Amino acid sequence: MKTKLIFLLFLVTFISYGQVNIRGTVLSKNNTPLEGAAVYLNNTTIATFTDWKGKFKLYIEEGKHTLIVSYLGHKTIRKEIIIENINTEQTLEFHLEEQDNTLNEVVINSTDGENKLKLIESTRSRYSDFQKFREGFLGRSTFANRCKILNRETLSYYYVPQTDHFIVTAKEPIVVINKDLGYKIHYDLIKYEQKALVIGYVGYSRYEELDGSERKQKRWERNRLIAYKGSIMHFLRSLIRVNTKEEGFDMDLMIRIPNINYPTEKELRFSKKLFRDLNRYDIPVDYAKTLVVPETRIDSAILIHRRELKYKKIRDTIIRKDIRYSDVTYRLSGKAFMAFNGLLKVTYNNEKEEFEYKNDYKTWSGKQVSKFILLNTPQEILPIGQLADPTNHLVEGYWSYEKFAVALPLNYQPPEEPKIASN
Repeated sequence: MKTKLIFLLFLVTFISYGQVNIRGTVLSKNNTPLEGAAVYLNNTTIATFTDWKGKFKLYIEEGKHTLIVSYLGHKTIRKEIIIENINTEQTLEFHLEEQDNTLNEVVINSTDGENKLKLIESTRSRYSDFQKFREGFLGRSTFANRCKILNRETLSYYYVPQTDHFIVTAKEPIVVINKDLGYKIHYDLIKYEQKALVIGYVGYSRYEELDGSERKQKRWERNRLIAYKGSIMHFLRSLIRVNTKEEGFDMDLMIRIPNINYPTEKELRFSKKLFRDLNRYDIPVDYAKTLVVPETRIDSAILIHRRELKYKKIRDTIIRKDIRYSDVTYRLSGKAFMAFNGLLKVTYNNEKEEFEYKNDYKTWSGKQVSKFILLNTPQEILPIGQLADPTNHLVEGYWSYEKFAVALPLNYQPPEEPKIASN
């Protein structure tokens, strides 16, 4: 299987130290208090709900936060909050508009800009559409297999015929039970798009700790540490802390160049059109025939088809091996930034790949190998282990395999390893 390319988009929250009070009111457009509205810091376990007066109070920590206000049947509100003084108290007021469930167009990103294209509701079985979404969203890892989406009926599936995009929307937040990590996650899906092996989704996450016995709590703690080790969060935190090597990461800088052996776009158009025409008139094609020099147009099309199957369209070549954190990051005014051109190959040496990944990707390196691509450089790295703009990167390899089933809340902290006493 070819390497999947996925951009996992989490709108982030930066958390520091010290606590401060946030008070507020959530109202409808006509100023009616909304009881039971969720108010939370995105992608964390820090959350509360409004009372019968629409009032809420949330204790959060000093720093920069993304505050989310969500209520069923209404448009979700996102607000960036910066707390610089621990003695500051903010009072906020939110007016939520009712959600318009009419969906007849979607904005697809393209090299020519943003194009609005018509959607067609899927005519396939809901089960097959759900399985396609489930695998694209949660992944195929061991943890993903045990995750359960409780309200799959909230999902709707669409296709864009012009671009072959698969689109998924949700009428309400998707509720995921992660049995291996011990979380109930409410995921407010903003956008999910899939085309071939490219997957992108945007949303807001609210985590709840599951109740469980002491034995379950210990298992969840072990699994969370497994999910954390080697993750993007772990890697970015190691860059911030200047200890990538100590944390088990190796980095190589790569460039991506076109493969001269792969057919050109003109050749591919020629071969595909010829095969379509032959199929239309029920003319058989012997794809396995022995060919050295093409004698007919069909021979040429067959050779082009073989090159398409044999070669990759692009080649990734290492130009600098075993680089240090200082080669891809720098500090300015107390902030850390990531900056590099090309691709960053990141190898995590302290864990092996899962069996399912090895079978899918036909790789048995014994290490977790990923590729990290910055769409725009530089990018600020927040201390919590996220890029300031998480929509500005792509990942391939092992990180693209794991997906949402191994995602941890941003306020997760791994347990401290016991120190070995010296004599």
